[in-house]
Amino acid sequence: MGLKNRLAKMVIDPSFRNPGLLRTIFAIDSAVGLDFVKALAPMKLMPASSELFMRCFAHFTSGEIISLEASTTMAAFAPDRASQTYLLKQADEERTHLEHFRHKLGQFGLDPERLDGFVSHAFRGFGTTIRAAQQREDFVGGLIGNNIVVEGLAIRLLEDGCKDLRANSDEISAFLDFVLEDERHHVRFGQRRLLWMQERGMVHVAAATDMYGRMWEHVEGAVREIPDVLDAMGVRGDELLANCKRYYREQFAVAGLEAIAA
Repeated sequence: MGLKNRLAKMVIDPSFRNPGLLRTIFAIDSAVGLDFVKALAPMKLMPASSELFMRCFAHFTSGEIISLEASTTMAAFAPDRASQTYLLKQADEERTHLEHFRHKLGQFGLDPERLDGFVSHAFRGFGTTIRAAQQREDFVGGLIGNNIVVEGLAIRLLEDGCKDLRANSDEISAFLDFVLEDERHHVRFGQRRLLWMQERGMVHVAAATDMYGRMWEHVEGAVREIPDVLDAMGVRGDELLANCKRYYREQFAVAGLEAIAA
């Protein structure tokens, strides 16, 4: 491990296990109106400026809120008992992730109630479009919106991004791996239920294609609106979009619905 990474590990790992250092730095930021953390960010000794740190947490937390709401609501009109049981389990997992993110912010002295103000307009569109599908009890649309697109975007961000934080904090890496494994299960559930419904003629392909198209517009919009957040995570927007598009095509192919993401 290089000198910079060794130094970063000495600073970041203890800060996340015992976050008094970040709490102090963020308190100084608030008191003097300076982003002290920002001066260290280029060296990857700290995750980002205090505001950028909040924006990163805001989008991960927003994704968990969307998925928690979606899985809970969809369980009520699931077409079979197995889907209902799984979605209630998924909701419990989303709740655990959400609680951890909020708990960490509290440990750092940051107000979780402020998170909503940092979420991009396009990112809010994920929840709006999924809710519309739920209101018409469109189970296929809900699966596409939440279990394929939102959860798939989270997977791509966790796998393609956060490389510096993963390298410099064992605790962060362990938690991200825990969340990532849950998200993979959620996507697999989505693709397998879509396949099951497709085989039984329960998928209206034109409606499903329209749902995916709307969600993809939100993905493109969100990437355009949060370049600084992506940069802080070590992700390039164009690469993220290409990886997401390839990933979604793979999931629909497994479900026998290649035409949706053609």
